[in-house]
Amino acid sequence: MAQSLFSSDGLVALARYVAPDTLFAFDLDGTLAPIVDDYAAAKVEEPMRTTLDRLINLAKVAVITGRSRKDALGILGLEPHLLIGNHGAEWPSGDTSRDWGHVRCSLKWQEQLHDKLFSVQGIEIEFKGESISLHYRKADDPEQAAAQLTAEISKLDPKPRIIGGKFVINLLPVEAFTKGEALVAAMYSFNVKRAIYVGDDVTDEEIFQLKGIDLFGIHIGNGTQTAAQYYVSKQSELLGVLNSMVGILELHQEDFHFRDIS
Repeated sequence: MAQSLFSSDGLVALARYVAPDTLFAFDLDGTLAPIVDDYAAAKVEEPMRTTLDRLINLAKVAVITGRSRKDALGILGLEPHLLIGNHGAEWPSGDTSRDWGHVRCSLKWQEQLHDKLFSVQGIEIEFKGESISLHYRKADDPEQAAAQLTAEISKLDPKPRIIGGKFVINLLPVEAFTKGEALVAAMYSFNVKRAIYVGDDVTDEEIFQLKGIDLFGIHIGNGTQTAAQYYVSKQSELLGVLNSMVGILELHQEDFHFRDIS
């Protein structure tokens, strides 16, 4: 069971991890941006964006999201050092780049599902390139909608990797990079030995469960159903955590300058 980040032990542990050579990594929806009924209307609010921008100027920052990179950039309103989309499968050009085989696979699923689901109340199919998301937040009966989606997904060819979420089911090619693999690759690319990761969703548990890396995990929401070491109760509490991270990093920076001139 995760501990509250705002306990004395939690804050002391966090302070030990916040350093210029730590990778600061975040999920997007429900973490940097609040959850909204219309997924197309999600946006990082101005105080969070301003604080994140300050963090980007002090340390390496990565965002690993289920959104496409294009959508995520619009929601963020700024560009972190590394933005990985489609649950780890979509990297910036020049790195792993877009995998067109995965895109074609997602298109096949979209075609197969469209005929069955386009008229079903409250279900929306979001094509994101390397993956698709099936939203049912607006369904009058979410439980029935989820059951119908599960039945149709079982008929898909080729079979997808299925990642659950909050009123959403995500489909990825079986061989696509995952969020966990993406975080490890990001740490390797920045040559850092430790990372702080903040996320709220089922898809983030793969990162919290990683073994063999030095990770400080913070879950947003209930602390009883996560593999993260620490939790904060609400998305809105993350802004204070980010401000604390920035404050500690600025102290590191002042200390470095002082030693440099003395």
